[in-house]
Amino acid sequence: MLKQALGLFIALSAGLGLRAQLTETMGTLGSSTETIAVHQANHRFDLINLTYSGTADVRTTTPSSGYPGASGSFNVLIQAQETFQVQAINAAGCGPKDSISFGINKNTNAATGIDYLLLEYSADNGATWVSIPYPALPTGTGTSKWYRRAAAIPAGAKVNNLWLRFRSTLVGTSSTNPQYRIDDMHLSCGSDAPCAPSTVTVAVTGPTVYCEGGSGATLTATTNLANPLYQWYDQNGPITGAETNVYAPTASGSYNVRVSNENGCESISAKTYILVYPRPAYCTAAVQGCSTDTVEVCFSVQAQGLLISQYVEGNGFNKYLELYNGTCKNIDLSGFEIRAYHNGALITGLPTYTIPLSGILNVGSAYVIAHPSATAYTGTPNLISANMQFNGNDAIVLYNVTDGQPADIFGSVGHDPGTAWRDGTVSSPTYGWRTENKTLVRKSCVFSGITVNPDLAGIGGFPTLFTEWDTLSVDNVTGLGTHDIFASNYTFSVASGNAAVVYSGGSCAQVVPGDGVSTIAIDGTFCTFNNCNDINNTAAVTGYACAAKQAFVPATRGTVTAEALVFPNPFTDGITVSFTNTVAGNVQISVVDLYGKTVAVWTNQPLEAGAHSFRFDASNLAPGTYVCRIHTSEGQETLRIIKSGK
Repeated sequence: MLKQALGLFIALSAGLGLRAQLTETMGTLGSSTETIAVHQANHRFDLINLTYSGTADVRTTTPSSGYPGASGSFNVLIQAQETFQVQAINAAGCGPKDSISFGINKNTNAATGIDYLLLEYSADNGATWVSIPYPALPTGTGTSKWYRRAAAIPAGAKVNNLWLRFRSTLVGTSSTNPQYRIDDMHLSCGSDAPCAPSTVTVAVTGPTVYCEGGSGATLTATTNLANPLYQWYDQNGPITGAETNVYAPTASGSYNVRVSNENGCESISAKTYILVYPRPAYCTAAVQGCSTDTVEVCFSVQAQGLLISQYVEGNGFNKYLELYNGTCKNIDLSGFEIRAYHNGALITGLPTYTIPLSGILNVGSAYVIAHPSATAYTGTPNLISANMQFNGNDAIVLYNVTDGQPADIFGSVGHDPGTAWRDGTVSSPTYGWRTENKTLVRKSCVFSGITVNPDLAGIGGFPTLFTEWDTLSVDNVTGLGTHDIFASNYTFSVASGNAAVVYSGGSCAQVVPGDGVSTIAIDGTFCTFNNCNDINNTAAVTGYACAAKQAFVPATRGTVTAEALVFPNPFTDGITVSFTNTVAGNVQISVVDLYGKTVAVWTNQPLEAGAHSFRFDASNLAPGTYVCRIHTSEGQETLRIIKSGK
């Protein structure tokens, strides 16, 4: 749960003339437990110009929930004989209908609040204290939870230096019950008339999903409050300087606006999720060869980090997750873990379980996590965990422990969508897509994870479900264990030098190097929903004079082969393999999966020395990544090939 700091936009000094006096949510930053003095010294309360004191402490356990405006996160735990005090509140403008409200939690069903917890005020700098009555809490089974309570402000409290105090009269130790928590204190003064129903809406102009450097959305707030004050928020709290009715986000996040006025009336808008994709990039590619020969240069799209590439929510224990390393280097998985939030983890805001990862995930490889009783997948999972349990309403986070940040988020943490996140619009082309009883496969054009929680409620709280994922039927594990990312279309050109592009297919091009260094440019077309299209990247091709052909260099991610090549790559049904052997002898061309199993032998026959080209039917191969092995009397050459289908 992300807690918003609510009070920074409210003027508190008597000299400013505004009379909305106090909105305190106990802040968002700090360690899980702090003394009031430490919290105050580090400016972690919302209202830094007030003075806070007392023997209670500030904690993140049992965050406030269940009443309108509950802010979660930090609250003050008041145990036996402890106090929490706020000083220097300007309440001089309070009228006969003004009140103070607060969130209160009790840890036992029998507690009433008024039995041991007093709310008091002082108008003489703490010399004397007067009790402020407030309604009792209900008792009985299931009543130990959070409530909102309000109390009228006594006439004697309407001063410009009001002190407020919560005090426990219970005799005992810190373990003595009942214990109480306080959060979301609010005191607004200045009007004898109650606030009319306050509204604020946000209109969105421009795309809410776009590519970095492009044009994004502008958010415009409209309210019925007179003389409104505006404060925009993202998932980290109030945005410094964002205090007009218009705001243009420049980074991914959940944005909303809170408006108030001098009379203490206020309203907060619904959240708008903005997703900004980084610009696509490719793994470094550089080749060399004889100036008159043909070499191959291949461009591999560079993922921004580790991704969740497949999600299987099947019958019974058929639960799988697939992770994919589409970066340009191997990844040490010991720096990552899976965090699952059952039903949004609304009560605690903490993961229901975590699954630590280990091992090295090579470039271009997938990693499958399975429940021990899962049977739908016939391959061998990389990790089996009894914690691999989720339903369609559970958020999942691939968490980078090393960086302390999410690498990818599936769903919306902190929100329970019901049975599943889904598209409930009958006329929508994605109607029926959901996270329950489905296999979801990440689209091959998605090269960046969701690193900021959408923080949206309802069945539509997973906004990228319909744009980033393809849906398969329940228990369909097609392609599990293999994945790749690539553009839907590539074009090649010579940006500089005298090289020549003689053929291109997929992400590879055949190039005659020419003399010296040339630059080959590639433009790729990616997902249309994020506008990350036509991105120019280049590779250096060096040609040199030579009498004999150079030794074959097997193709790897971001490198090339000077002799053998395949095209198109990625392919769908048919693929052409071309190579040159300088010595007559037997040639075998086979296909091996990423587990080292031979899945096809395309040819095994003697061939004369020379250039050869074969067209093979590959329609029977499942979509995924494979290795094509060309074994001749001179040795073995390997090429990475991709069967498209996602």
